[in-house]
Amino acid sequence: MEDRQADLILKNGTIYLADHQEKLVSTLVIGGNRILYEGNLSQPELLSNDNTDIIDLKGRTAIPGFYDAHVHGIMGGLLMNQCLLTKGKSIREYIRIIEEYCHQHQKDDYIFGFGWIHSLFTKIGPEKQILDRVIEDKPAIFYSIDYHSLWVNSYALDMAGIRADTENPQGGHIEKYPDSYEPSGCLRESSAMDLIFSKLPSPTPEEWKKSILTYLNLAAKHGITGMFDAGILNFPQSPAISAVAKLDDESNLTVRIRSSYVFKPGDIDRQLRQAIGLRENIKGGDNFNLGVAKVFMDGAIEGHTGFLLEDYIDRKGFKARAIWKRELFEDLVDKLIKNIFQIHVHAIGDGASHYTLDIFETSSYADELSQSRNTLAHLELIKADDISRFYPNGLIASFQPAWFYLDENYYSETIPLLAKPRADRRYLLNDFIKAKVNIAFGSDWPWGTVSSTMNPFNSIGTAVTRKGPGIKEKSYQSRQRISLNQAINFHTRGGAWQNFDEKFSGTLEVGKLANIAILDRNIFNTDPELLYQCQVAMTIFNGKIIYRNE
Repeated sequence: MEDRQADLILKNGTIYLADHQEKLVSTLVIGGNRILYEGNLSQPELLSNDNTDIIDLKGRTAIPGFYDAHVHGIMGGLLMNQCLLTKGKSIREYIRIIEEYCHQHQKDDYIFGFGWIHSLFTKIGPEKQILDRVIEDKPAIFYSIDYHSLWVNSYALDMAGIRADTENPQGGHIEKYPDSYEPSGCLRESSAMDLIFSKLPSPTPEEWKKSILTYLNLAAKHGITGMFDAGILNFPQSPAISAVAKLDDESNLTVRIRSSYVFKPGDIDRQLRQAIGLRENIKGGDNFNLGVAKVFMDGAIEGHTGFLLEDYIDRKGFKARAIWKRELFEDLVDKLIKNIFQIHVHAIGDGASHYTLDIFETSSYADELSQSRNTLAHLELIKADDISRFYPNGLIASFQPAWFYLDENYYSETIPLLAKPRADRRYLLNDFIKAKVNIAFGSDWPWGTVSSTMNPFNSIGTAVTRKGPGIKEKSYQSRQRISLNQAINFHTRGGAWQNFDEKFSGTLEVGKLANIAILDRNIFNTDPELLYQCQVAMTIFNGKIIYRNE
């Protein structure tokens, strides 16, 4: 301390370090971009000089800046600048939103947006005729709220040459009318969506830059200072990743980002060369790296693309299947480990996680895999016996707790597709804790279930109560509730561990980067059911204040 200047002092606070002792202190001293001191001082002003900024927390809580351990930040920033259906509650409202957007964007070559929910439509999803009535002279494409389905108009289908005789691509599904086999206007999973996106112009470098800055502004408001970006979907990945690296090289990132390259079934050697080349050519600064291979093993239960161990109730004899054939994925895993890529697997259904675990355990690189902090994300359904396989294999469970409550999908989709016994065996968070699994919390923003949020307090509040924001009905699987300390730890040091970032961030320990979220209250004195009302009053990144809630 003696030879370092105090640039910022936080005093009179309830400062949670999120270290393994779960320490609370009242004072934090920052010099440059590092934490110089944590403890309890009655007169911290004695460490100050004429240039020191002193912030009196007045009992409010400060915690490490949040890590979002699974978010599509770059992609989400792009979508925030498109046609958002997330505020619509009916098909009629969707149409109104689309009409207003089209009026304001008449010169656009195509209309692009996201946010519709499955429960408003039939099993084959939204139909092209609804969009045709609004947009008939250009392509119209809209992601569902969970990403795994795409709603398109007739123009887009014709542009892509999708007809009655078009076969489903590997891992994807084209919804068709049962009588005529004509495409209905809904495409499931990325490989089917690519039939459309491959015919559309990609975002420009300036659009990607605007997208990233949109995300960074939102992240700062939510106290997020670290994240794992779970991939650029349906668009060429290199321009987007290069744009982020350039911002980092210019010292303009305000989040520590570990990014991923999305691998798809097909020519994996070509994809691996591209990923390695991109990784090697990125200059960047200190806040960005590309070190993860993102893989989709299945889709989503709502679209019947989640891979299950038992049949869907409404489709006897149908479980869906893994997107990757076993031999191809085994080959990919071995090559990724040899080339030092961490592996992050999307696994919604219990079939997807079981299948992935089997392949990891039988790999000839099983020992190396156990040291790579590979991650399975979402884990909505999982076979109970499979939970105990995570810790011995060094696997991380990436959860999105903002989903862990009885939303409207539970009654309109989950029970009809799974039946109540299985619907009540989802999101077994506490069981993973008991099995000593390393856990990291994320949002999957902008994707969601019936809503889209990157707000960490929605995740924390729901993890603690198993209730959604403002919901008064009973907790969903109340035995899976966790403590507030655990929830904060998983959203801070859990994400840092997943990102190989624990030496620099994730806790407020001396020598680490000063990445801090100051809250608007003492979170430890807050009613658990009101945690979702907490807000970030200030965000500090690398010792600098990047956000103030005035």
